[in-house]
Amino acid sequence: MNENEMMQADEISLFDLGTKLRDGWRYVLGGTVLGVAGAGLAIALIPPRYEAVALVQVGQVGQVGQVAQLGLVGQVSSVALEPTQQVVERMKTPTFQAAVARGVGNQSWLESIARADGSASGYLTPSVAKATMGQTAAPLLELKAKADSSEAARAIAEMAINELSKRQAELARPALERMQGDLLIAKERRKSAEVDLESLGKLVSVAGIRDDRFTQLSLMNSLRLQKQSELFFQRQMVAALEAALGAPATQPAKAMEAVFASDKPISPKKGLLLALGLIGGLLAGVLWVFLTDAWQRARSQRHAGS
Repeated sequence: MNENEMMQADEISLFDLGTKLRDGWRYVLGGTVLGVAGAGLAIALIPPRYEAVALVQVGQVGQVGQVAQLGLVGQVSSVALEPTQQVVERMKTPTFQAAVARGVGNQSWLESIARADGSASGYLTPSVAKATMGQTAAPLLELKAKADSSEAARAIAEMAINELSKRQAELARPALERMQGDLLIAKERRKSAEVDLESLGKLVSVAGIRDDRFTQLSLMNSLRLQKQSELFFQRQMVAALEAALGAPATQPAKAMEAVFASDKPISPKKGLLLALGLIGGLLAGVLWVFLTDAWQRARSQRHAGS
């Protein structure tokens, strides 16, 4: 047999392929059944995982605008305690996640954090909410927590929000203490201005306007106008500081809405596993048919050559 004849013998038409697959249908069916059975076994053995989702607002602290030349206090604004991406990185640290794990009593999570094998990140996943990216206002956080039950996932998300609120409260403390000190000073100055204004009012009411007292009366009226202006300014300052210290200007990190936890597990994905098992088993059966045929052809050629 020359080389051309050997090449023609090795060629297989589509009809021959169909015939071989038909003859080896048992292998194809067996592979498909084994693939589906393996997928079913994986579904039965893989523990279910549930997910809780929360939309979290970063902690805010109030600020009082600059004082204008006319004595009016600027508007009160809110400033995020930390850049949102920095908050995300903070929540990914082992220290933060270990604190949350201890708070919910999740020992397996603590062990995975101690091993530093990467599996710890599967319990708590913070990210910048996509709907708020690029906006001028401080974006929100999207927090996802996963656990073996719906209640456990919700507990992880709520504990993470509480831990974030507690840590950001420490960051906000210096600014809040400074504003509280400014508020006490402004109240004292307001009270002093009220007392001085009352005293000047009494002096003006009993003073005459004849003789040399006219200059003294003008001076007292001028002082009274200054005290009225000072009192008005201090009242504005007190109101602005109280607004900056109160909500909504100053508020801790919190969930925008109640934490959502689905009653249906997110994994294992039964449909995907069954599809992969079906396709994988079918391909394995087809491959086994071709391998078996190739082995038989090689065996027959060795016998023919001998």
